[in-house]
Amino acid sequence: MRDIDLEKYVGALVGVIWAIVKLASLVGSVRARLAERAARAAARPGGEDAPRSEPALVDVAPGSDTGLVDVAPGSDTGLVDVGPPSAAPWAGMPFGAPRAPDADRLRVVLLRLAELEQSAAALGHVVRHERANRRFTDVLLEAVPHEIGSLRAAVDAGLAAREAEAAADTIELVVGEIAVLVRQRRDPSLLPELGDADALADACYAPVIAFARAEGLPLRSGAPATQLTGFDLAIWTGFIPTSIAPIFLPVDFFSTPLRWPALAHEIGHDFLASVDGLEPALRRELGLGGEQMRPLAPDGDRIGAPALRRVFGVWFEEIFCDVFGTLMFGPAYVLTMSELFFQEDEPYASIAVQTDVTGARYDEHPPPHLRVLIGCMVLERGGLNEDARALREAWARRHAEVSLDDLLLPVRGAFRPVPLAPFAAMAAWIVERLYAGPLTALSGFGLQDISGLDYGPHERQEASRARDALLAGRVPAVLDARALLAGAVLAAHRAPAQSLSILIRARAAIPALGTSERRPDAFGSRLDASRVALDRRAVAEALLFREVLLPPRALRTRRRARL
Repeated sequence: MRDIDLEKYVGALVGVIWAIVKLASLVGSVRARLAERAARAAARPGGEDAPRSEPALVDVAPGSDTGLVDVAPGSDTGLVDVGPPSAAPWAGMPFGAPRAPDADRLRVVLLRLAELEQSAAALGHVVRHERANRRFTDVLLEAVPHEIGSLRAAVDAGLAAREAEAAADTIELVVGEIAVLVRQRRDPSLLPELGDADALADACYAPVIAFARAEGLPLRSGAPATQLTGFDLAIWTGFIPTSIAPIFLPVDFFSTPLRWPALAHEIGHDFLASVDGLEPALRRELGLGGEQMRPLAPDGDRIGAPALRRVFGVWFEEIFCDVFGTLMFGPAYVLTMSELFFQEDEPYASIAVQTDVTGARYDEHPPPHLRVLIGCMVLERGGLNEDARALREAWARRHAEVSLDDLLLPVRGAFRPVPLAPFAAMAAWIVERLYAGPLTALSGFGLQDISGLDYGPHERQEASRARDALLAGRVPAVLDARALLAGAVLAAHRAPAQSLSILIRARAAIPALGTSERRPDAFGSRLDASRVALDRRAVAEALLFREVLLPPRALRTRRRARL
């Protein structure tokens, strides 16, 4: 005997019963409808034979504010007559009124914000007691809660779900990046390296911060924090509202001193972006266009001045940062560019004007040859003519098979040589304006007027002292971190095989931020916390001494409660 699928037959039976009930309900509704129509016809003045005007399809009942349609009594349209509802159509439904489509997404955003607020607060209360990570306290305990509060208020005011999600993503990105910076500084092997890089970045920021405060410029950033990554050297200017400036260091950063002066270039990016209105104001003063431009299609070798200005408008930010970096490190910065930009297997790349990844617009970086020339122009403007001449000649010797009197311009899918002269003339004019001013955006000054920024005779002498000490195998007694690394680059240029040992000795003279390192002096050698011998007794005595100095635990608890 074949098995019977009981569940299948019961389901079918229920379906049949439901269909019968539905049909009976429909028949009753039709009968009631016909009876109601007959009663209306009988009650109409003049009876069935009385003349009637053609009614409108829909007559809205006067005074109706329900947003629904009320058909006027007596209308014989064959449409459904809708009576004035006594309540909203969803009244009595188990889940109340239907929510807006974005309601669920906004609820998720608010839950995310609560979690971010808790995690930021927890991390902030911990890092405030960590020497290496103390600088992130304000971001975690003030900036992030402020942004979360602003976003919650915007959501309450009707912010769209898509915009709320994007804003929450940004806040989550900030908290996540701060967590990475904190985690790397908790690594005892990374902390001394990052501390040295942070110290150099701080030394580069110091003149900018002092100038901005003196002139009342709205500088919104000024706390650099380096991070070892798999990226090329770069800075995250999107962090500017938090005052933190994350700087990404490539994996080979701590193996050669040549990378270190490039920190000044990245800080130039942050300076340009973090002073409100600085970049657009400089562009207006210099008559330069925006940041995007399609490749030119010149007739012959001539490029008009308007088109040339548009090209330099694309390159302006990189040119500004190269001028800034040369002012910071002098010949060492130009030497760094010369070493990093030259491609021995493809020397023509130095004079090629590149496009972006789409191929439809110019790349934001000028060709390397023009950037090296710009660095030499800054050196000449600062009186370092001999250094500039030596760097130009060394660069030309590397490009013996290339004509450095031309640039290769992409035209219709191919490179066409165009004279360098108009590009060099425009670059020299921009360098002069940035270097000497006057620039309204910089309170009427030029970059040379920013105290401590210019690479002058004192900085050159200090860099020379550092170079000589490093070549002699000594740790320099130079105090300026910029001069130390400038000297390290010059020393590595003379003795390339000793690059790593030169960098190690230069770093030994820099007290790394977030550590107990101090500068070497005439009274003692460099003290490194990692070299301090700690035994069980010393640790016990330190803990006991801490407890003696702290107030009683009852008072400590009471004090926390008041906070």
